[in-house]
Amino acid sequence: MRPNKSKIALISIITFILMTLVSQGAWAKDFIYAPISNGLQIIDCDTDTIIKTIPYNDTILSAAFSPDGKRYYLNAVQSVYVIDTATDKLIDTLSFSSELSKVSVFGITVSNDGKKLYMCCSITKKKQNIPKLNVLPPQLVAYDIAGRKMVKNYPIPASFSSPITLINDPDHLVLVGLDILKINLKTGKTEQMMGLLNTKKPEDMRNSLVVWQPGSPGDHGIFVNPYYDAQGLGYFIIDKNTGKLSLLRGKDVWFAYSSILSPDKKFIYAVMDELIKVDMATGETVKAVPLKTGTNYTVALTSDGKKIYVGPAGPDISVYDTKTLELLSVIPLMADGEYMTCFNKK
Repeated sequence: MRPNKSKIALISIITFILMTLVSQGAWAKDFIYAPISNGLQIIDCDTDTIIKTIPYNDTILSAAFSPDGKRYYLNAVQSVYVIDTATDKLIDTLSFSSELSKVSVFGITVSNDGKKLYMCCSITKKKQNIPKLNVLPPQLVAYDIAGRKMVKNYPIPASFSSPITLINDPDHLVLVGLDILKINLKTGKTEQMMGLLNTKKPEDMRNSLVVWQPGSPGDHGIFVNPYYDAQGLGYFIIDKNTGKLSLLRGKDVWFAYSSILSPDKKFIYAVMDELIKVDMATGETVKAVPLKTGTNYTVALTSDGKKIYVGPAGPDISVYDTKTLELLSVIPLMADGEYMTCFNKK
């Protein structure tokens, strides 16, 4: 029996449409990756339910996805856990300390080619049978992932917790902590982009806690973080596409630990005891609502910009509508956490 030509044509058309949808990311789906004490919990953003928990025995300070999204690196200070995002399995643990060298990692990012980790570290060394410790200056360490070894290190000023890659400039990183610096990865030289605590005039000093890097949904590459000075609240903005830094003055004073820019780049969402929506062009407050679960540390947005996830700073994450800031649901977690990231899986 010969196959029906019309059926073959229909199947061909359907196959073509499906392949086109997949290639264009139409079937991409958002997930929240929430590292908590002793486990990574993965949340389906369609249903706002936890679909998997990956156990480990540790507390996570920060985390970073590889640029291609295939790996998720969890910084547990003394080691880094590696998650395969295709299978959502823990596939490796990277340890940096030895009997004679203690390495503590306080900030982490992944190089543009996905081959290296850049880590802000504190390193303490000792010699065998000698009790005296040698505390090195703070270091930015380049770690070869495939070779499982540190390949380069650069002395940096103290208290830099957030290395930020520049999308079109693999030879430089931005370091954020007590100030904002750009470091040349070939020479190790640093230049100040903006003083936070180290300024020429005391009245120009700014206070900013940069621990959480919520990321940029839709990969627009704009990093936004709140700061405070004598005039009130502002936001510093690092464009990872161009390497440029700019400032936005907030019209109202809110207290915020972290912030994120919407996919359409029109609004900043910031969080501490309130969820605040700010006009990116003017700094005006569009809306603010008190958080039902109290203080929270960070925020994450779905790639379509319709839902915002707030938390954790305890054992839960709250879900809000970005247009109205209406609370949609609260997702209970297995344990306390302080970090999360939204991941668009294709």
